[in-house]
Amino acid sequence: MAFKKWANVLEVMQEVEKLSAQAEKYNSLLSTKKTDDKIAAQKIWQNMASSYWDVLFALIEANTKSNPAKLVFDAEERLFINLGYIPGILNLSKNFDPKKFLESKCAGGIIPVMTFSDYIAESWSSITGSESPVPSIGMTLDSRIAYLQNELEKAQTERDEFMFTIADTYEPNSNSRQLASNMNQFLMSAMKVNMRVPEYREGSEAERQKLSQGRKAYNDSESAVMMMVNSARKNEANPLPAPKAEKFTQLHELTKVIAKEILYSQIDAAKIARRTKKITDECANMSAQMRRGELKNMLVKKRDYLTVPAKNARADTSLLCQPESNPIDYAANYAILESMCRMDIDMFNVPRVRMYGIPRAIFVPGQGLGTYDWSDHTLMLPAFPIGGEDKSISYAVGTFRWDSDEDRRLKTPYENIKENKKKSLLALAQSFYKDYSLWMTKEKKGYRILPGTTHKVFVDMFRPRPEE
Repeated sequence: MAFKKWANVLEVMQEVEKLSAQAEKYNSLLSTKKTDDKIAAQKIWQNMASSYWDVLFALIEANTKSNPAKLVFDAEERLFINLGYIPGILNLSKNFDPKKFLESKCAGGIIPVMTFSDYIAESWSSITGSESPVPSIGMTLDSRIAYLQNELEKAQTERDEFMFTIADTYEPNSNSRQLASNMNQFLMSAMKVNMRVPEYREGSEAERQKLSQGRKAYNDSESAVMMMVNSARKNEANPLPAPKAEKFTQLHELTKVIAKEILYSQIDAAKIARRTKKITDECANMSAQMRRGELKNMLVKKRDYLTVPAKNARADTSLLCQPESNPIDYAANYAILESMCRMDIDMFNVPRVRMYGIPRAIFVPGQGLGTYDWSDHTLMLPAFPIGGEDKSISYAVGTFRWDSDEDRRLKTPYENIKENKKKSLLALAQSFYKDYSLWMTKEKKGYRILPGTTHKVFVDMFRPRPEE
């Protein structure tokens, strides 16, 4: 029996039994391998799509009936909500391990990450005014910042050791250790000024001067280090190999990227609190029944957008699990997302992020290509991606890039490409998602895939630019 926890709740059992009967008939028709039966099975599958929401709303109603401060889903409920999977009724690949899947944890990073069940639980906590639960696959903001700070220390150590090796070989009498110390000490001051964070913009003159002096000390040390590396590359007797010089530059740039991630995350704290408080205040005087209705309204608004990933891939829009398939690995997919963010860190230097904070990433049920839901500022990554995980994730980031380009730094040059001038707004956006995906998954790795003109435009569009 599915959802034994609610065996005595008629509304839940009725919806599950209805879905079970549909699934049994679907599988029976599909197994005959007759053309007419396959057509009939497909019609049943299409009708089954609405059953996902019928079962979901029944489960939420049962879980919120007692008006709990927090919403906690058990393992069986999470498998259904996040994958559309019910063992014995809707089956995945024989290789699928539910226990391993449910225990998946994502490393820290700049993007807040959660499953669809986490999103529902967080929405309920905002409605009730209780503390948001820690996402089942993610971390709290403080934990993510701590993780990034540890990553920064590791990156600095690796860069410094590499730099000392270069210095000891080419300039043994240099003050490389002092230069490294200066860069580590004043990195955050330099990034705060470059990004013009509130601490710098709104601070006293003395505070601004202190940060500016730290930035100068960082820049002076950085310039000296890069001169040393360039000199080593030009050494006539034993030039530093280009790959080693490039590796050093990459390590050094990584320290700056992680520092920016830490600052963006710290700035995000106030925006998260403001967003949550707004919902809590709006629901403060609601009755228990009205609160349940508000949660349902929030999910109804999300429902249409949950079909977008499939529509973008021209695929089946059902949120039920794809038969005999395997869902994504949350941790591996989040690592891909974070790597793409680091390759395009300027995505956070846009008006939408300054207003609403860093977008959240939600792993949602269904198949297709990742997308961005501007209505609640979330990246949506389908559990069953089409065309590969890299493609799905890059489409999500590309959609965010396009939709958040309010100052038209991407749209105007992209529209001016000759091949794009006659395209409709929808066709233009779809074209950008495809080209951005190729840019992130191929071109950034050294493969020339895009047409020459498009390649040049992308190089210019994504050239690092000053923070605002």
